Amino acid sequence: MNTYLIYLICLLSGYLTGSILFAYVITKLVKGKDIRNLGNKNPGAYNTFKRTGKFWGILTGLLDSFKALIPILIVDHFFSLSTFSLGLIGAGAIIGHGYPLFFNFKGGRAAGTLMGIYMFFIPYELLVSFIIIPLIVFNLIKSHRGFWTPLGIITLSAVTCLFFNHTTDVKIIIWATGFIGLFFNRTYLPIRVKTLLQKDVN
Repeated sequence: MNTYLIYLICLLSGYLTGSILFAYVITKLVKGKDIRNLGNKNPGAYNTFKRTGKFWGILTGLLDSFKALIPILIVDHFFSLSTFSLGLIGAGAIIGHGYPLFFNFKGGRAAGTLMGIYMFFIPYELLVSFIIIPLIVFNLIKSHRGFWTPLGIITLSAVTCLFFNHTTDVKIIIWATGFIGLFFNRTYLPIRVKTLLQKDVN
């Protein structure tokens, strides 16, 4: 099969799985409401955690990660495609979460989905970041934990992977998908940084 056709199929398949908004589905089933109209209006794990329930928020986070991780694992096991092809599945999942086909292209910030990609490519860096970042956020930053914790975990994972023996393809995938995730946080990041700086000044 043509290489570029494989790339396109990987990207589209990732996009379709990423377009499943578990936060919306779960909140609709549990409370009969659209999570995109509740709280911070983000259809993600933290908003579900706050507005629908702790259990449902954790479940949402896992499912958001799995919708990137599981397709990559399946394709890697049964088709043995290139690292770049697997990365395109992950990139498609992030884009799908941000612009979901099944939900009028109104999606979320994709932090959980991005972590699913990192679980596959850099699991040890992700695990270490999961230990370090919450300690920093909960003890030093203390505000907007639902924003700073996933952002910190993703950032530290991406930075530390540069210092380990990963292939260039893996490092490119980690940073490229990270920047796609950053794009979906483009309106939130300046606000959170400004709030954090004002807090430090006061």
